[in-house]
Amino acid sequence: MLKYLKSILLIILLASCSSPGEKDHLRSKEITLQIVNTQEKNQHYLLTVTTDGTETDQSAVLPKSLFVITNENKEARVKLNLNSKYTIKAAKTPLTNIDEFQNKKKRGQKVAGPLLANVDFTPTKDTDTLKIKINNDNH
Repeated sequence: MLKYLKSILLIILLASCSSPGEKDHLRSKEITLQIVNTQEKNQHYLLTVTTDGTETDQSAVLPKSLFVITNENKEARVKLNLNSKYTIKAAKTPLTNIDEFQNKKKRGQKVAGPLLANVDFTPTKDTDTLKIKINNDNH
C-alpha cells in the first residue's frame, strides 16, 4: 500500500513540475494489433492488453488492462504508452464488439476460446503495427 501511495505522489509531483520538453517519454501512440497465420475468414479475436506500468526518474505510467476485439480484417487499434512493456494475449471469440463482450461477461457466459498467443511488446515511436502470430488454428 505504501509503495502504491509513493507512486501516486510521484505522478502528481512529476506532472506539476515537468515542462513540455520533458514529456517526450510520456507520449502514447495508436498501434495496430494484427493477427496473422490464420486461414479463417471473418474470425474475430479477443485481445487482452496489460501493463504493469513503468517508472523512470522523470515519469510513471500506472498499470492498466484493456480488452479489444479485432475487426473482420483481424486488426484492432489501441493507444499505448511508448517505451512501456505490454503483454498481449489473443484468443478466438464469437463476439464482434466490446458491447457484446461486456453483456456476456456480466451474465457469466463464455467470451473466448483458449489462449492462442501471448506476446510481450514495448512500443516505440517507430512502431505502427504489431503482428501477432497464431501458430495453431486447431483451437
